[in-house]
Amino acid sequence: MTPRMKWLLLACSAVFGLYGIDALYRSSIEEPRTALTQKIDTLTEDINEAKQQQMQSQKIGRRLAEYSARALPSDPMLARSSYQEWLLDLVDRNKFLATSVDASQPVPLEIRSRTKKGKRVRVGHRIDYSLRGQASLAKFTDFMDQFRKAGHLHKIRSMTLNPIGNEGRLDINLSIQVLSMESSTNESNLGDWSMLPDAQLALKPPVPLVRRNPFARGFAKALNDVELRAITTNRDGITEAWFAADARGTISKVPAGSNLPLALHDIAVVEILSDRVLVNVNEDPHWIRMGESIGEAVAQKSQTSTGDE
Repeated sequence: MTPRMKWLLLACSAVFGLYGIDALYRSSIEEPRTALTQKIDTLTEDINEAKQQQMQSQKIGRRLAEYSARALPSDPMLARSSYQEWLLDLVDRNKFLATSVDASQPVPLEIRSRTKKGKRVRVGHRIDYSLRGQASLAKFTDFMDQFRKAGHLHKIRSMTLNPIGNEGRLDINLSIQVLSMESSTNESNLGDWSMLPDAQLALKPPVPLVRRNPFARGFAKALNDVELRAITTNRDGITEAWFAADARGTISKVPAGSNLPLALHDIAVVEILSDRVLVNVNEDPHWIRMGESIGEAVAQKSQTSTGDE
């Protein structure tokens, strides 16, 4: 064998030796380390996912505890009658007229069981109500404000509001849905859960809607026809404000604490002095002097507010 051949064989042996060492390094060190790193990454992801699920479960648990405290009683018929009574009391407190509240039969609510495959578990009942009545926009917004602050599991699914002629009222039709839960902590009556004061303050007040009164856009001119004509005391010693209620000069005698009927406007006489009267026009206070119309007072206050801005 020539020296050249020997060097060539030696070089080939060195190459194959290095290849073997590299293969041994990969199989015994690098590949196990890569596999271990992947396993660690997988375990880390599983741990993070488990933590997220745990946090979510805790949130759901707190939410379910809150819902159980707010839900109607688990007995669907008791829940049906109790909420209907509460709803009737609410509309009565807000002086709705021609009121009716009809309740449907409770509908069972079921979900898939987590422990028993293929079976469903009843979690509560859904009850639908239909409310009809008549009220001014101010009274209706008060009703809605009290409704949203109540702690019951209820919601309004649909709403229809129609102006009624020149009576200053709205015909109201509401579809309401409530939830009774098997896990309810209220066994014999509705819960007393309520919003925290801070949460109530965060809600937008309903007064701006009442002041804008979108239903009275076509009746704004009527305010210019309502003029304070006189302030008198009747035989019973009750002070009354005399208003010309329309363009024909029809007189309406209104004592403090009463309302002046006007198309789609809620006008309440709050206080009567010797030379002026304080009225709330759609919940907005205005002083009306003798010979002045409500429309003039409203316009003057609007101009003043615009100038201040």
